[in-house]
Amino acid sequence: MKRLFTGALVLAAAAVFGDADWTRLNADAREQAKSVIRAGEPGVRPFWNGHSKAFIHPPAFEFKDIPGAASYRFTLEPEDKALKPSVWIDSKPWKPVDASIWDSLVPGYYTIRVEALDAAGASIGLAGTRRFWRAAVFHGPYPQAHRTFREAARRVYAAIYALPYVQAWLESNEPPVGYDLYCYPAKILSAMIIALCRHASLSGDADEKSHSLAIACRMADWLIAQSQPAEAPLAHFPPTYWGDRRSVSVKNAGLNMLCYPAHAAIAYFSIADALVRTGAADRATTYRRKALAIVSTYVRLQEKDGTWPLKVRESDGKPTRANRLVPYRYIFGMFDSAIAAGGDGGTLTVARLKAARAAAFAFLERGPLVTWNWDGQFEDMDPMPPYVNLQKGSAIDTAIQLFALGRKSEAQEVVDWCEDQFTVWSDPLHHMDWRNWRTPTALEQYDYYTPIDASMADMIRGFTVAFTATGDPLYRAKALALANCLVRHQRANGTIPTYFDSRRGSDWANCMIYAASALEFAADRLEKKKEE
Repeated sequence: MKRLFTGALVLAAAAVFGDADWTRLNADAREQAKSVIRAGEPGVRPFWNGHSKAFIHPPAFEFKDIPGAASYRFTLEPEDKALKPSVWIDSKPWKPVDASIWDSLVPGYYTIRVEALDAAGASIGLAGTRRFWRAAVFHGPYPQAHRTFREAARRVYAAIYALPYVQAWLESNEPPVGYDLYCYPAKILSAMIIALCRHASLSGDADEKSHSLAIACRMADWLIAQSQPAEAPLAHFPPTYWGDRRSVSVKNAGLNMLCYPAHAAIAYFSIADALVRTGAADRATTYRRKALAIVSTYVRLQEKDGTWPLKVRESDGKPTRANRLVPYRYIFGMFDSAIAAGGDGGTLTVARLKAARAAAFAFLERGPLVTWNWDGQFEDMDPMPPYVNLQKGSAIDTAIQLFALGRKSEAQEVVDWCEDQFTVWSDPLHHMDWRNWRTPTALEQYDYYTPIDASMADMIRGFTVAFTATGDPLYRAKALALANCLVRHQRANGTIPTYFDSRRGSDWANCMIYAASALEFAADRLEKKKEE
């Protein structure tokens, strides 16, 4: 029976993935990679790539005009001395790399040098230089997985349930020993709660269903008990940091990153929905009210620009840095769940919730969609100045909303930029254990430019929605390539490694759970699109 079941999965996988016209797809990918993405132009668009390391698409750099220059000579020098340099002339020093020359480059390090020329063609000064990695273009076929995405996701949820430091919650009222990342409770416990609720809905074992919800409720009860009191500036917000299991949590004790309480709100909504399905509607009300209390604090704290400070002191709610929170899927998901719940029956009305949500999206339209400062916002990283530490998670979430609004060209630009900066199809740049990167993969943020399962999940979601919105099969092929890589590296116990290289650190459960949800997301939409 087991062999027959495995064979059925392989057949199902083949039905989902199908056959692809790789000649056409690869030609389309190469042609697409010749296009310029969001090129900076003085006085028109900001140059976002001052700290970028690698490019799939032709870059444009913020080199300054030199007085008296009639034109500029661009010299692109490969570090591989077996290759010849490329030279061309353009009118401005900040113009993008010539597309035909870019298309001819093989992956590797290059240095671009731009000289100002007078009317006679003589050099009159250096406008700028820049070293970067010319990244590989998508080129299939990539290895397929021998398990469906949906089955892989189920195995992740079951694996989370079976973890010893999750099972230990049945006998413990606080985070059990054995897992250092419990030091980030709002993030980690919220993700585990969502996974346990999902496992309870998918498992065919009655005891597992019951125990999954029991553990989820214990986690939520502990998180609620650790949250700020009702009269505090951050009323009902759970802690971002707890305990001394990692030095980062000790260093940041008493601080709260305002992106993470939204995770808890969604987790409490998930428990409420799960309890309703079991007939425990009265108990579900308690968790729904706790979720709405968090949402109410967000609405109260929302500032005129539509967002919130990123990192604040719990004692007085004052920010520690100038960085603003870039609203993303958890913020909008929290509002959407609260709207679906009909508000709290008091001052937190549906109209007020919709207005708060709209204000948060308006911040994106005035902010990152103009400045292109997709600020990296992670609890274990210090907030940084603009453009120093870009990331793609909130960008992908914004693109998905743009697609839903019918704003396809804007959304595609965002998705393509995320691929340009954070997706590695092959030939990794020489950075952080690059020889052991399992490609195709995706990188997390500039300051931690390394392959992570959750980053692959971001790109799977982005490519999937781009395909469903545009019908472009290249987006589908890219989503499948990354999803297949995730599934191929799923361990025998059902877990998915956080690091897609040779490191053996603690798995980030939230990343694994998000990867599982992305696999379900892709399965739902790619299968549906194929049937249509």
